[in-house]
Amino acid sequence: MTEAKRALSGKKLARLVGRAVGDFSMIRSGDTIAVGLSGGKDSAFLLHALCGLRDRSPIPFTVRALTVDPTDGVRDAAPLEKLTRSYGVDFRIVRYPIFDILKKSDAPSPCSLCANLRRGILASSAAEEGCTTLALGHHRDDVIETVFLNLMYEGRFRCFSPNMYMTRSKVRVIRPLVYVPESAIREQAEKLAFPMVNFCCGYESSSMRAYVKVILRRISRKAPYLHNNVIHALKNPDTDRGWRDSRRPEETNGEEAEL
Repeated sequence: MTEAKRALSGKKLARLVGRAVGDFSMIRSGDTIAVGLSGGKDSAFLLHALCGLRDRSPIPFTVRALTVDPTDGVRDAAPLEKLTRSYGVDFRIVRYPIFDILKKSDAPSPCSLCANLRRGILASSAAEEGCTTLALGHHRDDVIETVFLNLMYEGRFRCFSPNMYMTRSKVRVIRPLVYVPESAIREQAEKLAFPMVNFCCGYESSSMRAYVKVILRRISRKAPYLHNNVIHALKNPDTDRGWRDSRRPEETNGEEAEL
């Protein structure tokens, strides 16, 4: 049985989320956590996982939800309102013309610009709502892809931090899904029938990340423990720019090691 198959049960996934939260001291007593809902499976599962953790955790914290609509109101976000109501969490949608900005931009990496814009808007909106923490749905596959993107295009072994403090908004950013395989999230999303919104842009299928995803799929056939080994390397205290200091949130003014 493969690792992805072993990770598909709800209890196993809950343990992976709990382990990441514990390993990187992501949640503190009294935190108000805004889940950044993108409209896709990853952030929907993150909301599900954090609400489950909230209900059984001895540490009290509150969960809310925020969505940045990059179409500035063109797409219907009603399914996300339905999703957040089902978990009993407050929900706010922020409409912003990100897609129009990308069309006019000559940035070499529109995906990086989009990610930074959305993260900045989410963080400032979370601060406005009185939230202490912003939770993002980056999973284990995102971690591995980001490491390889930085190796290939920047010559650095780097990745976004699981626990980071944004100095401009004074909000911590956490990523509780960093140990969870994307395939497991996909299966759970189908099982739980999350209502979703398609906010996808035209760059997704031709992005550098999509290219690296294909490469990693091929490599993994010959090296099935690639994903675990990269995570291990990131947690190695001798690794430059790894995750060794993530118990103390890394500080940033907004941009990260993310393409």
